[in-house]
Amino acid sequence: MRHRPSRELSVVMLLVSLFSGCASTSRISPAVLNTPYSVSRDGGLQYRLPVGWFDASADSQAIGHAIWLMRADYGATIVVDEVSLDHGAREEIAGEKLLQLAQLLISLTAGDRGAVLIEAPALVPLNGTMTCRYALLASEGRDTLQVTLLDTGTRVYTLTALRSKQERGQGASLAVVMERFIAALRW
Repeated sequence: MRHRPSRELSVVMLLVSLFSGCASTSRISPAVLNTPYSVSRDGGLQYRLPVGWFDASADSQAIGHAIWLMRADYGATIVVDEVSLDHGAREEIAGEKLLQLAQLLISLTAGDRGAVLIEAPALVPLNGTMTCRYALLASEGRDTLQVTLLDTGTRVYTLTALRSKQERGQGASLAVVMERFIAALRW
């Protein structure tokens, strides 16, 4: 004797297939980072690549950057640079003096490129480490720069996310991607 599925089971199967067909497959969760870790050009950081991004760190144009990531649609980039500090300056910013360093970096960046501060520097704890964040608007292209200063104890890095005005942004918000990227960093 052959067993026939019950009417309730058929209805459940139909509903599951309908709802699964409506789910969006192109959405990328902002928390998604590729599993393997890569090592920065300077060897000071290990990082995970966000899904939908590619690593341009090995490109000859990336010389001078510890990490250079680009979103697949070229609408955003993440650049990580070491801040060169001598021994005296390094001792000065030890602790919570990242705000002072941020003010200095803002004046250097804004003065040369005509950028405007749109988010004042603020200390933000991230995974037990104090960071400093601020944002600039580049006047020439109206691109947005979100900058995070990170003190690893031996080095200080600027992590800059640039979002183009012409961003065709699909997927997760750049701020969320940047936060997840920084949270996954190892040093």
